[in-house]
Amino acid sequence: MDISERPAASRPKKPTSARRARTDRITTAWLVAALAVMAVGLSTKNVLPQPLWTMIHVVTLGVLSNAIMQWTWFFARALLHLPAQDKRAGRDATARTIAFNVVLVGLVVAMWTANVWGTVAGAAGIGAVIAWHGLALLLASRAKFGNRFAVVLRYYVASAAFLVLGCILAGFLTVAMFGPHAPAWLLEAREGMTVAHALVNVCGWVGLTIAGTLVTLWPTILRTKMDAGAPARAVAALPWMAGAILVAATCAVIEWMPGVGIGLLGLAAGLGFGVSVPMIASARAKGLSNYATWTMAAAFIWITVGLGAVAFHAFTSMSASALRTANLPWLPIIGAGGLGQVLMAALAYLMPVVIGGGPAVMRHGMAILEFAAPTRVMVRNAALALLTASAISGAGSLTAWWVIVLACFAADVAALAIAGIRQVRTGRTANRVITARSHIPTPPNASNSSAPTNGVNNDQPNL
Repeated sequence: MDISERPAASRPKKPTSARRARTDRITTAWLVAALAVMAVGLSTKNVLPQPLWTMIHVVTLGVLSNAIMQWTWFFARALLHLPAQDKRAGRDATARTIAFNVVLVGLVVAMWTANVWGTVAGAAGIGAVIAWHGLALLLASRAKFGNRFAVVLRYYVASAAFLVLGCILAGFLTVAMFGPHAPAWLLEAREGMTVAHALVNVCGWVGLTIAGTLVTLWPTILRTKMDAGAPARAVAALPWMAGAILVAATCAVIEWMPGVGIGLLGLAAGLGFGVSVPMIASARAKGLSNYATWTMAAAFIWITVGLGAVAFHAFTSMSASALRTANLPWLPIIGAGGLGQVLMAALAYLMPVVIGGGPAVMRHGMAILEFAAPTRVMVRNAALALLTASAISGAGSLTAWWVIVLACFAADVAALAIAGIRQVRTGRTANRVITARSHIPTPPNASNSSAPTNGVNNDQPNL
């Protein structure tokens, strides 16, 4: 008897995977909130409480940190071949994400109300969750830490340690900002500690995460093989990069600005040796051909330019306060041109892969993301270039260029949402067709070996 004629109870069941909570929706919510906050903060004055802090932290903690917590476990699950039922990558990761966002909302409220102990507690809570995150990654990967692809996990563990350090500095800064009886030494060290806080958070937490991810993600996006020397280079560069960040942060605290510049140049050298060289080799072998690759390449250029600008300002500034003032025009540019474009490029590739459904279904989502891709990339980066020129020269209005940049990011968010919905619906339709065909009796003379196919790969692993 043909398999399609068996009773329903005796038919083999399709393998199922553990259902995972959709924590990516939290990142999307923060991304929408960040666009709104940036629009308000850049177009008005004194509307947002603590406007500079709010704009920076809604992006770095709200958007980027949620994305990091989600996608680091996505890569850990794939590289370590963790089972679908692994609690560290599933239940515990969801618990960490929920706890992180509850604490983050409390931190924002405490900052807006200038509540010193509420802010200290919020910083401590963020640090505790990230310490849990880093420790879980370390424990999950310790058996395979020597694996050539597990180099990515080393970067993730190191980056988590830097955010914990950043949270400790944040606690001291909060007391200096809001504490009525803050000691004199803390008030004097506030500017230097602020620079150190920014360095360990942006260069350490976000920067090392991006650097480690690009070791494997960049050739994957290009659909080419990883450069043979990439893992070894990344392993060798990590201690150098981490040490350079610590040097820059330490020199910032003691307000020796040339030391900050030296640390940043050391970071740039490690980044070039461990990440840039393999990236360029992969790009030369395959070439840039889609929205994700063009956007990622542009982002890396902006990160390099921004890192160079901050290092230059460190050598030319006489104090931490002067360095902060010199870098203020560059912060949103580095955030939008560098970090923001990295996130958009990664999501443009990863979202269709994660939603899955097979090549035919994925092409429906990717077609939307690729719509007018060259134009979108050129318009955003041309606006960023003009924005940078205006910010450096101090001439002309920045508002028009920011409107274009934020509109491009808004278009990306809309494209991701539409592509995801379209791909899910297409996948469901394909599955219904498969189910309907499976209930059609096979003609007596038909060969069982010529089962119809529909181009949908339903055996794609759910990573």
